[in-house]
Amino acid sequence: MILAEPEQTIEEIMDHSVISVRASADQEQVAQLLQRYDLVALPVVDEIGKLIGIVHVDDVVDVIEEEATEDIYKLAQLSPDSEIYSPIIQSTKNRVPWLIINLGTAFLASWVVSLFEGTIAQAAVLAAFMPIVAGQGGNAGTQTMTIVVRSLALNEIAPRDTLWALWHEFRVGVINGVVIGVLVALIATLWQQNPYLGLVIGIAMLGNLIVAALAGVVVPMGLKAVHIDPALASSIFVTTFTDVMGFLLFWAYRPISCST
Repeated sequence: MILAEPEQTIEEIMDHSVISVRASADQEQVAQLLQRYDLVALPVVDEIGKLIGIVHVDDVVDVIEEEATEDIYKLAQLSPDSEIYSPIIQSTKNRVPWLIINLGTAFLASWVVSLFEGTIAQAAVLAAFMPIVAGQGGNAGTQTMTIVVRSLALNEIAPRDTLWALWHEFRVGVINGVVIGVLVALIATLWQQNPYLGLVIGIAMLGNLIVAALAGVVVPMGLKAVHIDPALASSIFVTTFTDVMGFLLFWAYRPISCST
């Protein structure tokens, strides 16, 4: 105002692009705006843009903590109101349904393993390495899934960015798969004195880490696209993908395995 010409009006020099929030906005949206633009306060306006109040950053600290806690709980399929001192019956009711769903996916993975009973009987040593392939795939899938779910929650990405995210995580999965695959192949070879066994496990590890990276993107993006909270159900489907595909890839090389 000091530098403006005397004949200029306030409307001519005012900043029309002020970051504000509607009074009806969700509290999480308010917290995200304050974080994204490093603001200490945020104007609150009505439907016609008239200022009706202000929100300070101190007002949303509890909101940020609450939303973060809710997302963490959802990733573990827990109710947002779960606490260590919750009544036993309530805690059980919050957890049992998701455990039952997990049980169903576990039986799916077991069914895949049962398809290769003959191979297991001929090369029983391979069974000792099954948890390694499946476990590493689950860990890698959880890493990707966590990053994608967080990015979706912060509106950093959207379902329309799926192809870009897939290409990015595919390259990460390939690099991780090569590193871990070579490492586990060397360990298996030295342990069992069998290079063919190391080759089988290394290839299975590479394939499963790639699958894990892709599933960690596709699952939460797909859930978001159909308006299902990705934080709530992603982990179940991602681990199912990695378990099933890990076992399929692992036993797909049965001719090599049996020849050893």
